[in-house]
Amino acid sequence: MLRGWLSVLLLLGLLIGSARADGVFTAWPDTRFDPAIPSFEAVLGYEPGSRITRPDEALRYLEALEAAAPDRMKIIDYGTTWQGRRLVYAIIGTPQTIANLDAIKADIKALSDPRSLPKADADAMIERLPGTVWLSYGVHGNEISSTEAALLTAWHVLAGQSVQLENIRNNTVLFIDPMQNPDGRARFLAAYEQALGLEPQGDRISAEHDLGWPGGRTNHYLFDLNRDWFRISQPETKGRVPALLEWLPLVMVDAHEMGGDSTYFFAPEAVPYNPHLTASQKQNLHLFGENHARHFDRFGIPYFTREIFDAFYPGYGASWPSYYGGIAMTYEQASSRGLVYRRYDGKDLSYAETIRNHLITSLSTAEVVADNRRKLYSDFYNYRSSAIEEGRKGDVKSWLIPTQSDQAGADELARLLAFQGIEVARASASFRACGVDYKAGAYVIDMAQPEKRRISVLMNRQVPMAADFIADQEARRARNLPDEIYDTTAWSLPLMFNLEATACADKPRVETIAVAGDTPHQGRLENPDATVAFLAPWGEASAARLLSAALRHG
Repeated sequence: MLRGWLSVLLLLGLLIGSARADGVFTAWPDTRFDPAIPSFEAVLGYEPGSRITRPDEALRYLEALEAAAPDRMKIIDYGTTWQGRRLVYAIIGTPQTIANLDAIKADIKALSDPRSLPKADADAMIERLPGTVWLSYGVHGNEISSTEAALLTAWHVLAGQSVQLENIRNNTVLFIDPMQNPDGRARFLAAYEQALGLEPQGDRISAEHDLGWPGGRTNHYLFDLNRDWFRISQPETKGRVPALLEWLPLVMVDAHEMGGDSTYFFAPEAVPYNPHLTASQKQNLHLFGENHARHFDRFGIPYFTREIFDAFYPGYGASWPSYYGGIAMTYEQASSRGLVYRRYDGKDLSYAETIRNHLITSLSTAEVVADNRRKLYSDFYNYRSSAIEEGRKGDVKSWLIPTQSDQAGADELARLLAFQGIEVARASASFRACGVDYKAGAYVIDMAQPEKRRISVLMNRQVPMAADFIADQEARRARNLPDEIYDTTAWSLPLMFNLEATACADKPRVETIAVAGDTPHQGRLENPDATVAFLAPWGEASAARLLSAALRHG
């Protein structure tokens, strides 16, 4: 009798294993895989979902994929975390695409500035350019499933043999950032593995689901990297923003996790939308949502849209790229926060399921870009063209940052804006604009530029919400219901820096020098032969530090 039960259990195990291989991690079960491209298990020694992959293991698998297909994949280092971990993204395409990356980048750069590109040339570029898809994972270190999904997405696109994957390869360049916050992931894993017993426990009050402060969400200095996109205070963001600006991908996805009792969220987002998003950007969200829904319906996976996660704050990974003209989206998977999580309905959510769902939307996103690359490039070009026209004809022709008591702060703000791709210039002489006299050294930001909408969203004192949404929120408040805003509603950079900045109806006529994001502070030393002390004005902290360092070194 015991032998009979063992046979049944062995057969059941084989069936579960087959379902895992063919149904969970192969989003399209009829896909065959090139054995020359190593699988996850072959490199790391365990099945996806059976363990939580460490940051070093994730990089090891990416490197194995690159070694197996060097003509189709490149790994690019873009930074280093506070703890010294590598930040990388992978580029995946056909051999021809990878060989021509410099030419593709040059075309994208030319297309991004309609001021110097004839329409006929733009049309030719739109016709020949592959679509660009940037998939980012794990900005919160305890949102664990997306990193494995990133690795499996790379494997599918490199090794998978199907019509859909061939379409993705031939019509897109895929960028995969597998871990935006490896320090946080490592911290989560250290605590989780210490709490883990002989078998994973789904009970939400078990030790492995109650890891305590500080958790793994934030980076080394406990900073939420998903709120740092326009302030750019952390090394992870300082590396990531230039990488995005180098490629200006058509689509940028930020894959997240949420509470384990939920399901899966994808675009379209909830209201309110930021008013500086265009109609075509909002319409294009439906292309992705409808395709994801088609695949989720096929596999019987529950999901929702248009709830909780709004598109108002411009400082997320799922919003910042919108203001250069991209389509930016968040995907939110219910989290197992470990290998298994028991929901309130009594059902267990496995880590394998959470990985599978992010894998499906990752491939579905690339599929939509492959099918719609010409439309998306045309919308990108029109976004930047219309931004220039709005700046030329609008009530605000320029933003002016005068010289002021906190000049170090003004300099930092100018550099911060320039770091994000905004054209900022420093006046070489005094000038008059909007009835005010400005000294040499004042900063001038011409609104007739492709980044006009980003300027508006970051510099305006207030970004308005739709009147009907405000009315709904007031009605909810009257009924003692919570508001439906997901997060931050105010972020004006001049107010945050406590600086003078003026929206001007004129475009100043003055010679200027372009400011770069890494332009050093231009200090000056008066009376260098002083024998008692040097004085630095309030606000000139950076200059004082430089002077102190110089004095220490003689």
